[in-house]
Amino acid sequence: MDEQEKQDYLEAYTKKKEKGVPFFPDLVFKDTLIALLVFVFLVAMAFFLGAPLEERANPSDTSYTPRPEWYFLFLFQLLKYFPGQLEVIGVIVLPSLVIAALVALPFLDRSPKRNFRHRPWVIGLTASLVAAVIILTALSLLEAPPPSVAEAGDQTAALYAENCSGCHGSSIDVQPGTNLHEIIAQGRHEEGMPAWSADLPTDEIDALVGFILSKSGSNLFVENCSECHAAPELVAGNPLVLRDSLEQGPSFPAHSSLEIPQWVDILNDEERTDLLNFLAAPDGQRLFEINCASCHGQSVAFSGEESQLRTIISQGGLHLEMPPWREMLSSSELDTLATFVVNPSANPDGADLYNDLCSVCHGQFIPAAENIEQARETISSGGAHETMPVWGDVLTEEQLDALVTYTLAAASGTPLELGQERYAKNCAICHGEFGEGGPNPARQDDVIAPISSSEYLRTRDDDTLWAIISEGQPNFGMSPFGAAFGGPLEDDEIDAIVAYIRSWQQNPPVELPPEVAQAPSAASGAEIYANVCAQCHGPEGEGIIGPSLRERGFQSQNSDEDIFTTINLGHEATSMIAWGGILTSDQIQQLVTFIRSLGDDETDLPAGPVSFASDVLPIFDRACKACHGNLGGWDGTTYGAVMTSGNNAPVVIAGDPEGSLLIQKLLGTQTEGSLMPPSGALNERDIEIIIDWIRAGAPDH
Repeated sequence: MDEQEKQDYLEAYTKKKEKGVPFFPDLVFKDTLIALLVFVFLVAMAFFLGAPLEERANPSDTSYTPRPEWYFLFLFQLLKYFPGQLEVIGVIVLPSLVIAALVALPFLDRSPKRNFRHRPWVIGLTASLVAAVIILTALSLLEAPPPSVAEAGDQTAALYAENCSGCHGSSIDVQPGTNLHEIIAQGRHEEGMPAWSADLPTDEIDALVGFILSKSGSNLFVENCSECHAAPELVAGNPLVLRDSLEQGPSFPAHSSLEIPQWVDILNDEERTDLLNFLAAPDGQRLFEINCASCHGQSVAFSGEESQLRTIISQGGLHLEMPPWREMLSSSELDTLATFVVNPSANPDGADLYNDLCSVCHGQFIPAAENIEQARETISSGGAHETMPVWGDVLTEEQLDALVTYTLAAASGTPLELGQERYAKNCAICHGEFGEGGPNPARQDDVIAPISSSEYLRTRDDDTLWAIISEGQPNFGMSPFGAAFGGPLEDDEIDAIVAYIRSWQQNPPVELPPEVAQAPSAASGAEIYANVCAQCHGPEGEGIIGPSLRERGFQSQNSDEDIFTTINLGHEATSMIAWGGILTSDQIQQLVTFIRSLGDDETDLPAGPVSFASDVLPIFDRACKACHGNLGGWDGTTYGAVMTSGNNAPVVIAGDPEGSLLIQKLLGTQTEGSLMPPSGALNERDIEIIIDWIRAGAPDH
């Protein structure tokens, strides 16, 4: 190309450039063509490679690790560098600045030069942003969070297995009146038992005490019923008939010709409930309690797939380390135990030794051995061995299905035992032990329909049940139980109750409302209070979920009109509903009069010196024992525990009530923590009794 041609080409190019290219249809056509090609490419990828969806969201699956799509991974990684309250910078501020910079770029970069070599700042900044996105995406893939680790099953069962079962076996017989907390904490050196207070905090010792003293429904059945009944025989029965058989004892028609005890005298309310729940429980729960709970407690640590769990249960396996018993047993004891394992029926002398040392892991399923020499060698040397039976050889396919389903649900954090416990404490008073319903304590001449019938459970999903429990049904006299609405239950506790109620659907306990004799309409404020108020405020107005109505502060700060209005309209964001739609004005007025009478004797203090046993301990039992006796920390169940226990012990300084942490917590003058009890301060009379006792030297009498 000569100079003239170059000049002509340059002039033509200049004119063409000045004229430009029409946006429509030229540029639109090009953009449409490219967009169509991209669309065809995406459709082809979706058709040939697929776009698989993940499993449906499951709130109970704790093993799931949420992650965004790949094109958002850089933002996902960016969040890690802006924790807590700074996350708004990484999520909103920085991306917004980048987008704003891109929008402003045409106004900031006015250079007519288009070649990248002439635009170093813009190209450098853009390249840095692209590199940052690539690096953050790569880091997100390399630093993928580890899969969620399952909870360690029932921690208390593991604690017992680790520290107690080696000497005591699978269970301990405790004599009535024994202070088990003190024995575990201080030990019994003459019997070789160490003082566990040096290794275990108070809350773990409390948990151990509860675990040892609480008999499961399976054990109660073996002790009281198995001589005449097999579990499957009673399981098929109606739960309400089973309850009647326990309550009536010898008077129950089927027991009339038998010499049986009066069960209500032998078993307390909690034990009877445990036994009934065991018999009425779904097959999976009952199988777990019979075969698994002795080692695993209420739940098993597991976060895998259902098929993996089924394989583990059906095939058994080498799960635990057995200690080398030759270091702890004599040669004759090893021979006795080995002989018993090979042929239990022909060598009953080894049964006691087996129960003491082996049953905590093996239960009643004695491991097989070909000969005495092999058994003796295994027992002597210990090590990994088959501690879990091959349940596939013991259980049917249907039983395995039920056991796997229940174990997987319990491992996800909602064991039915927890639901049973919370239901019995919060729901059974109105709905009955098995959801059979009964007279409505909040509405005279009204019957609460069953919530365990097939029709009820089929027409209400879990979300509906959850909402009813959490938010309540004030129009029917049901207070909200969810903590978000002022109730006593956290979300996981409501989950457990819903799971327990749902477990009835497989075999509904009842179908029709029970026939109940309606009580006459309450004629006095005391009767109305007992029916509708005592569950939250206590039988004597001492306060449980709701505040105390006896204390001087409540009585003096609220007029009769204030109390009437509160009952009539309720309290928002608390479990106190508006009773004005349920009770008449006359009934509310009677309630006000009765509540006023609760504070009449508040200032009556004990005559003479204050006694710990008769004056102070009853206050602790009523207001403190529910937590400080079972849940750790300070223990208010005995004089010794009151004086020595607690993470900040001593909480009582004899002769110095002002310096005693106990009084500071009761008065709300402490520098850390909150007022005790959490439900509301004790009345002034009770606090004055405790202060007088400490001022007198905190004597034990």
